[in-house]
Amino acid sequence: MKHSLRKTPSHLHLAYKYGEGSDGLMGRHFVLEVDDRVLTLMIDLTPNFHTRNKSASAYLDAVNLAHNHHKLRYLQCADNLVRSRLIKAWEQVQQPRLRMCLDLGQRGRYVYAVQPHSLFTGGIQFDVEEVLQDEPSRSRVHAPQVHSSRNHP
Repeated sequence: MKHSLRKTPSHLHLAYKYGEGSDGLMGRHFVLEVDDRVLTLMIDLTPNFHTRNKSASAYLDAVNLAHNHHKLRYLQCADNLVRSRLIKAWEQVQQPRLRMCLDLGQRGRYVYAVQPHSLFTGGIQFDVEEVLQDEPSRSRVHAPQVHSSRNHP
């Protein structure tokens, strides 16, 4: 069963291993999918790529996530609506397990096992425990290689 937590954009804060961080990302279409004890929070990050200004912080932070998704340490969402709706769904499941799916469109889709906790200032933080699924786009993985005729007989 799917539950919409929020459709409109919300700011996200990401932190990576080795001290890197970003505050420019926007997430939208926060959807919670409930399958028995497994709750999967899906966040659409594709709007960050829809800009003409390729030096905009949202675009650069989204590109950084695509390259460093395996280093993600936590994601914070300061939106209290997302937090309250997630807590309500969490409390209805016995011994729930939470996963987070970050959808970057053509640049990949990444699924993490996460542990949530409420922030003192409001909002919620998802601590990454493990990378579960790593689906980079085919075009990035299987990019054609250029071969010079001088190197081949």
